[in-house]
Amino acid sequence: MNKNKSVSTARVFNSKFTSTLSISLVLFLVGVMLALGLLTRQLSNYVKEHISISVVIDDEMPLPDAKMLEKHLKNSVWAKSVQYIDKETALKELVEELGENPEDLLGYNPTLASYEVNLTAEYAHADSISLIEKQLKKRSHIQDIIYRKDLVQMVNDNVKRISLFLSLLAVLMTFITYSLIRNTVKLMIYSKRFIIRTMQLVGADRSFIMKPFLLENLWSGIAASVLAMGLLYGLLLYLDQRVVSVAMMLDWVHMGIIFAIILVFGMLIMMTSTLLAVNRFIRMNTNDLYFV
Repeated sequence: MNKNKSVSTARVFNSKFTSTLSISLVLFLVGVMLALGLLTRQLSNYVKEHISISVVIDDEMPLPDAKMLEKHLKNSVWAKSVQYIDKETALKELVEELGENPEDLLGYNPTLASYEVNLTAEYAHADSISLIEKQLKKRSHIQDIIYRKDLVQMVNDNVKRISLFLSLLAVLMTFITYSLIRNTVKLMIYSKRFIIRTMQLVGADRSFIMKPFLLENLWSGIAASVLAMGLLYGLLLYLDQRVVSVAMMLDWVHMGIIFAIILVFGMLIMMTSTLLAVNRFIRMNTNDLYFV
């Protein structure tokens, strides 16, 4: 008798462990998608914030005006950082680019001083830069605004394509995740369909029947979510040490958001799937339970 009880307990434990593990793997994939989405967003912001414009000023600009311009640029909402490039530095960069010194040929330094402005991610696209260019050119002593239009367009086009692909993939993954977890829960409830019928026959109401199933699967959802978080953290830690510095783009706030979504998502799907599955068997006739 004790042997049979031990075998039955082991089977129940193995069944719960297997179902919890399968659910955690599905939630792990959800976490990977969330992390990938945030990493892509942070990476796109990082790339955009390295798009710069050069505000070239002429030699006749008075020092007070130059200081006022620099202050204006630094206080602008579209400026991430501002660096002053004097004529001598500009000449050195030109010599490195050309391989010869134009000052030797011309007899004077042909370069102009400028401000190198790195844009914030929100303003690093063609329309915003065009408006910034128009505003700056209204100021006196600004010779030119130089930036790579083709680079700006290429970066934004690639970001749009990646964002669209990830959005479609996220929708598909959400549907697959819901289907897999719901089917897993249905199989868990299916094995107890006759217990549900027995509880009905002894007069138990719907809420009384559902309560133990909801509590059991709620805890299973929490356990699966915690396991998924551990797997995801391990993966990100591995990537951070071996492949790329994930910590530079995903801080603890982002990780907390991802973990919270995994936990809430896992609990909601488990609870919803349990309600639907138990309701289905409650509504069935006794004879139908044999042919499900």
